[in-house]
Amino acid sequence: MHSPVFLIGTQRSGTTLLCQMLTAHPDVFIKNELPVRSVFKPEYDRDQIKEKVSYFVEKRYGLGIEALLKKEKKSIWGLKDPELTNYLDCLEKFLPEARFIVITRDPRAVVNSYIRNKWGLGTNAYTGAQRWLQETTVQLEFLKKYPDHVLQIRYEDLVMSQRSTLDKVCRFIGVPLTDAMMQYGSKTSFIKKGRENLKTFEALDPKMTNKWEKELTGRQISIVESICRDTLEKLAYEGKFTPVNVSKMEALYYRSHQAVVGEIQIQYRWRIGAYRHYIKRTFHRIKDKWSQIVGNN
Repeated sequence: MHSPVFLIGTQRSGTTLLCQMLTAHPDVFIKNELPVRSVFKPEYDRDQIKEKVSYFVEKRYGLGIEALLKKEKKSIWGLKDPELTNYLDCLEKFLPEARFIVITRDPRAVVNSYIRNKWGLGTNAYTGAQRWLQETTVQLEFLKKYPDHVLQIRYEDLVMSQRSTLDKVCRFIGVPLTDAMMQYGSKTSFIKKGRENLKTFEALDPKMTNKWEKELTGRQISIVESICRDTLEKLAYEGKFTPVNVSKMEALYYRSHQAVVGEIQIQYRWRIGAYRHYIKRTFHRIKDKWSQIVGNN
């Protein structure tokens, strides 16, 4: 067995789905996201990083990593967060024991999700494709640097060939494939359900792999393919790859659109999150107060 296990991928690439599947395994626990900036600081060694991860695990589940593993009778811990791509140098400190799984997804599907979800990640095909390319290039370079410690899989293969892809993942981290992983939806989940990940709690739908074909315009598809062509081909994604010329004025518009609309979307998301947190906290305070009143009577 290998531990820890880090799941690497762009936003909207299937990291949450893979996290659920792996955590359904009786030997594996993968923490689903945390405040990475507080955890991965250049001056921290591996023990300090693990201590920080454990702190956030305990904050969420009431037990630190080791205690939670013991309670759940698991032996492998790990972490999933799309931002891990920015902290690969810190994660190298966990080698040689650690294993990294890079999950890639068709950039046309990723860009489509960026645009549809309005989270400020990629407000248009041009900036969305550039974001995907930049992050995926870093991930593939990491794979090239540590080929024995990094496994690359595709989201589409995970959906269309679930058992064989998970078997590859299990052999890579040194655990046997179990049916529980295919039944992840019925298992106890350590992942909080929210608007961002609702689809990962539903049965796998092959249509999710090519939904972009109907939702993106021909121009948008051509822009993504032109920007990401070399990496698309390297990852065995098919396309028409019709060259498209994005003028300087058009590129300026796309970048300006990203800067302005993206910031608005991010601010809106933060504010909604803050309001929800305030309402939830207020509700619990009222509930606790009411319980005290009832108890005193």
